[in-house]
Amino acid sequence: MLLIDRILGKIFSLIKKISPVIASKIIYYKTFRKKLDLKNPTTFNEKLMWLKLNEDDLVKARCTDKYLVRDYIKELGYSNILIELYMVFDSVKDMNFNALPNSFVIKCTHGSGFNIICPDKSKLDKKQVKSQLNKWMRTNYSLVNGEPHYSKIKPRIIVERLLERSREQTHIDYKIHCFHGEPQIIEVALPYSDILLNCNWEVLPFNKASVNFKKKLDKPKRLDEMLEIARNLSNAFKYVRVDLYYCNDEIFFGELTFTPAACLDVDFIDDGDYEMGKLLDLNISTKNTANVGIT
Repeated sequence: MLLIDRILGKIFSLIKKISPVIASKIIYYKTFRKKLDLKNPTTFNEKLMWLKLNEDDLVKARCTDKYLVRDYIKELGYSNILIELYMVFDSVKDMNFNALPNSFVIKCTHGSGFNIICPDKSKLDKKQVKSQLNKWMRTNYSLVNGEPHYSKIKPRIIVERLLERSREQTHIDYKIHCFHGEPQIIEVALPYSDILLNCNWEVLPFNKASVNFKKKLDKPKRLDEMLEIARNLSNAFKYVRVDLYYCNDEIFFGELTFTPAACLDVDFIDDGDYEMGKLLDLNISTKNTANVGIT
């Protein structure tokens, strides 16, 4: 049985390389137990799948790359919201832990979730960290869930400042979904769930967590400024999620996300998937200004 699973895994990896469309249809069906409609997509997940397979990969790769996207942010005049960058490495063997401060965050530039948070360097298992980073650096993330733009990102390791929030702050991560250059939905990352709100700070019943959420969620004092930043960063795209941190009354850039949940968000209730899908019109052309070459 194990041998069969390995063979099937290799066959599926080959399909992902040869035909991202077929691979996406297979992954979508395995996830939702229904066919992926690319001819007439209606839900948010389906429309993101269409964009994933039809938009310019180079543009998305540049802005998904956790290192190169910093230049894009600077070009738009927002260098002030970039988290301090300590070091950049092309390989694990080049890393110098002695030159790093006591706390930091390590990220691989070419995938999602490739992060190591270090609040205290004296307690860091450097051998284990290097082993994990080597595994990530060898991973072709584009083949994990069939996201072609990741294949065009050069694997690097970056080390950034660790944002340390005050005790009063329960959350700092705000994911702003932007459609056609306009912020529409704010996703607030809480410890056990993500809550969806509109720009008037009203909870939207698009996922189970939001439907069942009864607590008061404090609105960031600088929310309007965060929305304006998201508006300007998303102007070149039909859709992008602008991730910002709001920490100790300061705004920081997190990342740009074009395929949230790999276009396989299972947390939506059915109506929520369709309602978010209505915000994205695939027929509207966008003048993309982010098409600088990948280096």
